[in-house]
Amino acid sequence: PDIFFAPEHWRLDEKIARARFVACISEFSRSQAMFWSDRGHWPKLKIIHCGVEPERYTTGARDGTRLIFVGRLDAVKGVPVLLDAFAEARGALPGLSLTLVGDGPDRAALEAEVTARGLAGAVIFAGYRSQAEVAALLAEHDALVLPSFAEGVPVVLMEAMAARLPVIATAVGGVGELVEHGVSGLMVPPGDGAALRAAILQVLGDGALRTRMGKAGRAVVETQFTATTEAARLARLFRAGAELPGEKRPETSS
Repeated sequence: PDIFFAPEHWRLDEKIARARFVACISEFSRSQAMFWSDRGHWPKLKIIHCGVEPERYTTGARDGTRLIFVGRLDAVKGVPVLLDAFAEARGALPGLSLTLVGDGPDRAALEAEVTARGLAGAVIFAGYRSQAEVAALLAEHDALVLPSFAEGVPVVLMEAMAARLPVIATAVGGVGELVEHGVSGLMVPPGDGAALRAAILQVLGDGALRTRMGKAGRAVVETQFTATTEAARLARLFRAGAELPGEKRPETSS
């Protein structure tokens, strides 16, 4: 979503004006494009979701004690808020663990914080992992947590939901277009460590809830966020825009 932090710099208005169509990954993204473009260009703005291949994701052994985060270790992802919530949640669930998958500029500082807080045995820094490795990790964890300050519609949430994991995410950007609060996961205000801790305890404390949310999340991905379906919709837009009414194709030399 950072393109919307500096839309004048990226000249979204001019790019939208010149485009035959614009693929927006969410209703949120489309609304921002509408804000930065002339009303006459709004019909060009089409929603094409990112998508995953649900068949890549399976469910493994789970015991209700393992949280996972997947993403860049960068300020926008809100990992310090997650560490605060995790440390407090361990007071009620001493066996709780957290796997941080990904790398980034904040990794060294986060590793130092984990050590200083005495959480080194409970927080695992897994580093960058391939798509197949991420799928395997999702299968063996109990809930995915994404405490971001800004997002579009995160693909990692789609991956977790495809693996029948309940998700705990902040209510930012287009997250609410994917996650239904109380159905496929829980949404909390960004930056609210107490709300995040409460959500973690609620999800991990109820196996039946995790099962229901996991099943609901998988269904959402299968019906609305598959790569095959979204690619087909994008292909139709390219075909429709290949030759606009009244527009001649440029002649090509033989």
